[in-house]
Amino acid sequence: IYNNNSHTDTNTENIRSNNSMNEQNSDNFYGSIQSHRQTWRPYTSQKIPFSKLETPLSDAILAMTRCGGYLIGVGGGIAKNGPTSSKGMRPHLSIKFYGVPSPARLQQIQGNKMPRIVSPLIHTVPLLLGSIENRNFPAPSSILGHNEYASPAAEIPIQILLSDSGSLGVAFLHHSTTSMAWSSNNGPTFSESPALQDEDILGTIVIFEMPRVALNGQTSSVTKSFRCSNVRVGGWTSFTMRNALWPTTLIPTTVIGNDSNSLFMCNHIRKALSAYMLFNDEDDGFRITWITAVDSFDKNEGTFDVDANPLLEYSPNTIRPTRNDIVVQSEGNWEECLSDPETGYRHSDSSCQAERCSGGLNIAYEVYLRIDALLSDIISRRRSSLFKKSPYQNECVFFMPDFFYNLTGVSPDSLKAVLVIVFSNKEKMMYSSHKKVPSALGVFVEVNLLDQSYDELKWVQHPSCNDASSMKQWCNSLALNWRMRECHVGIFCLDSNKIEPQMENWVCGTHECNVDDDLNDDFNVDFWSDYVERRNNSKRKGLVVAPKDISMSSLYPYCDVVTNRAVHNAVPVKRIASRSSPIELIYG
Repeated sequence: IYNNNSHTDTNTENIRSNNSMNEQNSDNFYGSIQSHRQTWRPYTSQKIPFSKLETPLSDAILAMTRCGGYLIGVGGGIAKNGPTSSKGMRPHLSIKFYGVPSPARLQQIQGNKMPRIVSPLIHTVPLLLGSIENRNFPAPSSILGHNEYASPAAEIPIQILLSDSGSLGVAFLHHSTTSMAWSSNNGPTFSESPALQDEDILGTIVIFEMPRVALNGQTSSVTKSFRCSNVRVGGWTSFTMRNALWPTTLIPTTVIGNDSNSLFMCNHIRKALSAYMLFNDEDDGFRITWITAVDSFDKNEGTFDVDANPLLEYSPNTIRPTRNDIVVQSEGNWEECLSDPETGYRHSDSSCQAERCSGGLNIAYEVYLRIDALLSDIISRRRSSLFKKSPYQNECVFFMPDFFYNLTGVSPDSLKAVLVIVFSNKEKMMYSSHKKVPSALGVFVEVNLLDQSYDELKWVQHPSCNDASSMKQWCNSLALNWRMRECHVGIFCLDSNKIEPQMENWVCGTHECNVDDDLNDDFNVDFWSDYVERRNNSKRKGLVVAPKDISMSSLYPYCDVVTNRAVHNAVPVKRIASRSSPIELIYG
């Protein structure tokens, strides 16, 4: 067991985003080092004032897509002519994709007094549909009629994940019945009572397809989405939600049947060209959903058996569990929703039967990864060694400690995931020859989702984590440290011989900004080698600040995060930029 007496357990602000000290002092220490910051050439810059967009006042523009082709907004509310029409029921809240006007287009319409559309509405995804679904949400002012310009976009907390391929997105809606979902600082709000905390992160998940053009050049006549209502969204209180969406090339296709003793979660696997795995943290484990997009499956590869076809290259992990309920089939509570792509009105099932069978976005498979069952198997297997002399060691009684967990990585070409699990040791479960045993233990585990086998990659311990808050903070630190090592960012972009042993547990500040001009500096060897040298030569190492905060885009590059936090907290936004385009929205 490796000792993990890192400084990160007391340095909480380093885990949170926007480390102000780094921003203020990094230029003083590292101003002479050449940055790899990327900037657009001046003649390519396109700055568009917000006031020129002419989008509805009740809609909030949150971001732009990576390529700068669409504005991403949220809005809705009851129409003046009523909540329903011949097309169906109008949603209370929707995600809206608007076209981005070019500077030439803005100049053409400035002097034209005829009616014009500056930012056309291209695509609409309904989020809140009717009064039954809204019963767990606070009633927005726009629905109650208190304010003509009020919108649920400013009152219902939303986080949206947009895939890097631009094929799909996932929206998380916070029900927020007992406390504010966004706090005034950088982290989420925690309730004092565990029961209230579980209720605070109750929400709705909506998987939707992005704007797309059909093969004949026409836009699709129906928008397909899937929703799972009233579920626990544990990722809302995590250090990031980017680790919830991962690309994959393997899709389980058939259920196992009646053989409940088999360790395999499925009998057949299919190759996919464009598919994603969604990990939602709920009830001591992850709901894992395989999502396929348009033309996802490889036509050159058919369905093949997991244990008979060499194309799978199946390699089980070392440890075979003693129980077969670590990975179990989920009930699949997803509801399909077909809606009008322009208005967001939900279509009736009979009116869109052809579109329902025409492909597009689909939920391919779903399982549940039980972390409590995995930890139970680990503790049971190590009772004779690591947990010898446990006061709870009994064949009839099994003690389950308090634990926290994080997802650190998923392999796109296999069905393996790496987790970190930390659990309390306050009951003196671990035998030690020392007088003081560690307060908490942690283990990194690689789990094979196909056959439930796993490997214990690394054990760590902490001397002072003795409550839920410190254990959760330590778990976040371990996950970030592991991910920074895997991605070779920060000091881990240097050769291992340049990093001293006391910096092996190093974690610095992070930020969630999708558009990061100095993203390449996360891998800048000059930046980080100078920082390590200064820190090694300093007698007061805590005063030597890192040259920059690490971007979560460097650690989890497979999706972008869009939130309405600024709108919810009434924080002015002066600039919205695009990651791969010189287009920029500015205040004015």
